[in-house]
Amino acid sequence: MSTHRVLLPALLASLGCNSFIQNQGPYELEPVEVLRDDCNLLTPGTDFWDGSLLISGQVIRMDFDLLDMQLVGRFLAGGEKFTVDGSVANAKVTANGQECLLDQVSVHIDAATVCESEFTGTLRVRYEARRPDSCVCELWAKFNAVQDSLTCAANP
Repeated sequence: MSTHRVLLPALLASLGCNSFIQNQGPYELEPVEVLRDDCNLLTPGTDFWDGSLLISGQVIRMDFDLLDMQLVGRFLAGGEKFTVDGSVANAKVTANGQECLLDQVSVHIDAATVCESEFTGTLRVRYEARRPDSCVCELWAKFNAVQDSLTCAANP
């Protein structure tokens, strides 16, 4: 049997492998520190939106609960940090206690792997509208994301 016949299937199988330790699947995002909340989106006791990761090579997709948005990004050099972002147009939301029809809602996340079931990061949500001005606002917050309640401390 030729070595080419053995190497080719092995090479093709390795292309779909994920070399990053971050688990795929659902994560619960919890706010750690709110840096800015012009929109009054996070009242005390309010949770963040959850997300579910799908990893393919260096590409990451997150199905994000806010407006059922899909965020797409990639792992950065070194493989422990990643970034994802996405946007939705013509969204109807509540900001500062009033109904708003937004031109666009954009989300950006910078994150770092803590362990296979946990990552931390910074979230930015931006509401963009022509008017009223009270609908134009941003939320910036630091967060912790945990899968199945398995923090790194509980899963050494």
